[in-house]
Amino acid sequence: MQKLILIAGPSGAGKTTISEYLANKFNIPRVLTHTTRPIRPGESPEGSYHFETEASFKKLHFFEHVKYGSYQYGSSREALENAWLDHDIVSLIVDIKGAASYLAAISSQVYFLYITTSSKEMLAERLLKRGDDPHKIKERLSGSELNVLPDSLKKDAHVLINDNWQQTEKKLLTIVAGLRKTLN
Repeated sequence: MQKLILIAGPSGAGKTTISEYLANKFNIPRVLTHTTRPIRPGESPEGSYHFETEASFKKLHFFEHVKYGSYQYGSSREALENAWLDHDIVSLIVDIKGAASYLAAISSQVYFLYITTSSKEMLAERLLKRGDDPHKIKERLSGSELNVLPDSLKKDAHVLINDNWQQTEKKLLTIVAGLRKTLN
């Protein structure tokens, strides 16, 4: 049985860093999501997103999708199954609503990894370091973008406090080894 490592948590917790680490260290790729927005400079088709037309987007079977402005974004069953053709374990960064959707649909194949830090101050510091607008940081750390782990998902979540990268690496090594063991 294949596994999906769902990665969720607040901005600045390290979701992208962890997803990239899983890909580079363990050959666990991230499942590409879909969008109807135009490709941006530096992006590549089938490398950044699956770039869709409105018509092709409507044909997909989504676990979750959302509209921002006039563009649609979503993660599909087709993209997940395509990723599983070459890899028994894949990852996907989602928000809390997305995590709930995947857990409802395919919980036996999901390893839900909730990434956070021990304080909002650490999140704010990381967001500042990566160049986020200081005025937007306060918004992100107080609103729905904070992606707080709701009580309804706590039983399914494996919480990883990402305060120290060396400790995080050790935890990820243990997680991946455990998942690989269940697949053999």
